[in-house]
Amino acid sequence: MSASEDATGGKAADAGAAWHRDIGSIIENLGNADLLERLVGALDHLVPSALAAVFVYRGRARPLLIYDNFWPHAAKKGLALYIESTYVVNPFYQAYLKGIADGVYRMRDLAPDSIFESQHHKTHGVSLSADEEIGFVTENWPVEMEELEIAVTLDANCQAEITLSRPRHDGFDDADVARVAAVFPVIAAVLRRHWKECGAGSSKAPPDSRVDDAFASFGGDLLSRRECEVTHLILRGHSSESIGSNLGISLGTVKTHRKNAYAKLQISSQSELLSLFLRSLTVMA
Repeated sequence: MSASEDATGGKAADAGAAWHRDIGSIIENLGNADLLERLVGALDHLVPSALAAVFVYRGRARPLLIYDNFWPHAAKKGLALYIESTYVVNPFYQAYLKGIADGVYRMRDLAPDSIFESQHHKTHGVSLSADEEIGFVTENWPVEMEELEIAVTLDANCQAEITLSRPRHDGFDDADVARVAAVFPVIAAVLRRHWKECGAGSSKAPPDSRVDDAFASFGGDLLSRRECEVTHLILRGHSSESIGSNLGISLGTVKTHRKNAYAKLQISSQSELLSLFLRSLTVMA
């Protein structure tokens, strides 16, 4: 065994030992308010992260933020804006609506195959950027980060998302996913116990589906049914090829629907489309 292999193995063993020490502390503190902070701290030994947040999705209600370590104040504003509106075009939320299985995912693996065309173009609520793994970033959200997502079903009505972020140049690789997947049963058990004791009442909150309703109805007063379907997939970041595959239509037909939809909406780009949709949310609010 080489010196580098020995050092790598030693670091992994140290990280594993630290994780188990922290899990012992977590078990002793089940039901305490700082449990999620302790859980994120334990995960930091396995997959170090710069920022973390825990959301709970409850049907078509706005996400419920139950933990974060975001800073400074501007980043907190980004979190608030995400919960208010931009979550509706987030790949994890879209995967949740389709019934994402519990497990560990990289955000880039959930994102559609296309990213928004404009780079660093400011629009209402987001910055469109080819430098981001999902093609855009909510205003004030930390930029040039990669995210690791942990999906955990809490009860019949709710699913949690633990999102861990770190600078893109460090990234999350297959080994990171495997390390978290290996301890996923513990993560899930801790989250479910915490939710049962501290947050389950929130799952009974009446759903607020206004943002989803706005997304579903966007363009409906001007566009045909097929043009709406194409437009909604564009908003989610799909390429023309992906739209054709999803809808079972040719690439040329997709381009025709896209051209007609843009003309009716009096826009000329994907950036303007997203901006128009987000402005419609502001009017709704």
